[in-house]
Amino acid sequence: MSTSAVGYIKDMLSFIHGGFRDARSGQTAEQLHFVPEGESHSVAWVLWHAARVEDLLVQGAWQGKQEIWREGNWAEKTGLPERGFGTGQSTEEASTVAIGDMDAFCAYQDAVNESTHAFLDSLSDDDLAREVKLGEATETLGQSITLHLCTHLNGHRGEINLIRGMHGLDPVRPNMGG
Repeated sequence: MSTSAVGYIKDMLSFIHGGFRDARSGQTAEQLHFVPEGESHSVAWVLWHAARVEDLLVQGAWQGKQEIWREGNWAEKTGLPERGFGTGQSTEEASTVAIGDMDAFCAYQDAVNESTHAFLDSLSDDDLAREVKLGEATETLGQSITLHLCTHLNGHRGEINLIRGMHGLDPVRPNMGG
């Protein structure tokens, strides 16, 4: 376990990324796209949303680069919506999100994760105090990473575990610190 703040963030995101990789396997396409009743999402939607949010923040908001999604034409390759990332979608809209090509999606998700770790490797703990603007909000980079990646994405890992449990499958990353 790392003692620096950046190291801690890298450890947390490695844990979360591992959980999302684990969530991609051991399920049928039907299970991945199953949407429970109520205001829930499918595992496929969660995986897409998480990768898109991470890509938007790391590439666009924090580095001012083009998203991997657009650069690699991943919407066409995966069969997923070209625009959007899930936030603000109605439950009906979210329930229609389907990964058409899981191998292509895995390649996109892995590229986003690798890019995130490369970005984190470029940071010092002092860099986490840099102010960033997200919409109308201004926060430090450290606050932004902690809230919008670590906390948000780990919450979605819990959502994946609930849905996997509904199918009688083991949770991802159980008893491993979160």
